[in-house]
Amino acid sequence: MSKHAGKYKNDPNRFQYWDYSASGKYYITICTQDREYLFGKIESGEMILSDYGKIVKAEILKMPEYNKRVILDEWIIMPDHVHLLIELGSMDFDNGVSVVGDAVGKIHVGKIHEFSLHEFSQLRNPNHTTEQLKQYRAARRRMIIPKILGKFQMLTSKQINILRNTPGKTNWQHDYYDHIIRDNDDYLRIKNYIIDNPKNWNKK
Repeated sequence: MSKHAGKYKNDPNRFQYWDYSASGKYYITICTQDREYLFGKIESGEMILSDYGKIVKAEILKMPEYNKRVILDEWIIMPDHVHLLIELGSMDFDNGVSVVGDAVGKIHVGKIHEFSLHEFSQLRNPNHTTEQLKQYRAARRRMIIPKILGKFQMLTSKQINILRNTPGKTNWQHDYYDHIIRDNDDYLRIKNYIIDNPKNWNKK
C-alpha cells in the first residue's frame, strides 16, 4: 500500500453533472488498485518506468487515436498513479490521427428528462429525482472522457496481466479524479504540477 493512499480520493466531482463530451481541458488522475507501486520508481527526481509503466506510456501516447477530438497535453506516470491533461476540441475538430468519429459524443446531447446537461452542470440540485440522477449517470458513461479513460484502463490492464501472468486481476481503481480546467491560470498551475511531480515525490 502506498504511503500516499489518502491522496487523489475519488470524491464527487466539482461539476457533478457536467457534459464530459464538451470542448475544454480536463485534468485526470487515475490510481492503481490498492495504490500498488506498479509502474516504476523515482530516482533523483526522475521516474524510472517498469515494464508495466512502459505499457502505460505506450497506451497514453495512443490516446489521440481513440477519438478525433482528443488532444493529449501534459502527462506523467508515477509509481502508483498517472496524471493526464486532455483537451477535447470542438465538435467538428479532427486531430488527424484518429479514425474514430464523434458519434458517441453526440448521443447524449440535449435533454435528460426536463433538465438539460447545462443545467446538470451546476451544483447539485436537491430537486433532482433519483430517476434523473440515474439518467445522467447512464448518459455520462457514453460521454467521451469516461469512454476514453475506460478504454485506456481496459487495454493497459489486459497487457499488464498478460505480462505478469495475472489473468483478470484489477490493476486500476474503479473510478478516477477529474477536474475541469477553468482558465489559463488554472491550466498553467496544473501543467506545472504535473511536470514537477517526480521531483516533488519525496516531499509528499
